[in-house]
Amino acid sequence: MISIAFANVAGGRLVGPDGYEGYDAADRTADFGQALAGLRPDVLIVTELDPDTDQLERLTAAAMPGRKVHHVRHGFSDSHIPGVERLGVGIASTYPLTELERIDLPNPSIDFLHWRTGEPMDPHPKGFLVARGDFGALGEVDLVGGQVCPIHMFRSASGVEYTYREGPGREFGAQMTAYLREELAARGVRRAVVAGDLNMPNPREFFGETLGLVDAFGDPPPVTTPDGRSIDRLFSTPDLVAREVEVVQVPGADHFPVVCRLTRRHPEAPAIGRIREQDLARPPARSARGAGRHGVTR
Repeated sequence: MISIAFANVAGGRLVGPDGYEGYDAADRTADFGQALAGLRPDVLIVTELDPDTDQLERLTAAAMPGRKVHHVRHGFSDSHIPGVERLGVGIASTYPLTELERIDLPNPSIDFLHWRTGEPMDPHPKGFLVARGDFGALGEVDLVGGQVCPIHMFRSASGVEYTYREGPGREFGAQMTAYLREELAARGVRRAVVAGDLNMPNPREFFGETLGLVDAFGDPPPVTTPDGRSIDRLFSTPDLVAREVEVVQVPGADHFPVVCRLTRRHPEAPAIGRIREQDLARPPARSARGAGRHGVTR
């Protein structure tokens, strides 16, 4: 079993007095790290990381004190956060990592106008890092950490706001996850966790149903942002299961870090939200005895 934490750290900034319209200028990276330190994560996946500085090292020094840590990081886009030039993704692990080729997601074919003002915006390209580690008794697992385009921050020229639930947003979600599936297969990813800021109100419909992954969160999923959304999520291949999912409420953060423990799934337990053909053929009595045996603690 290993402990995995993932967090959008907004370049190390907390939300300023204007809420989502502004950030404090001070670098508060240590606040995120200290909030996670008591949970002793073995793996840390970070989105909206400042990749051109030592932020990942400072974050892991606070979250994983006294432990040898391996780091992988890449920049993906220009930053919308004052004082931070670029934003990217980082993965840190107390187990050695082998870095695989990163995945740059395509931008959606939409009008990138600010959802409120209608001013043109940069699409802020997103993507995923992929790193492979041998985690002892858990075996070899690929860590896929990253961020998905926040289409809810944009609207069309005619004033229509985008959503992954319908219209061009839903079409892009299907195209994006199909692309991600192909890219993961090209890297030989078979046993993995996918975690990060997924920016979707319905991530299970894409990462669960389209990619065939298991959602670490139950129903209703826990809130991961101060405004009540659940967009910082973790999915895994069906042979893995996330236990003890916990949201860490860092005061002033616009995304809350999430921590869970990853272990092997018992071979008799079906994946959450998936029914195998042999389950459908079982007599009712056996189905009743098997109901609810997911081996998951939430």
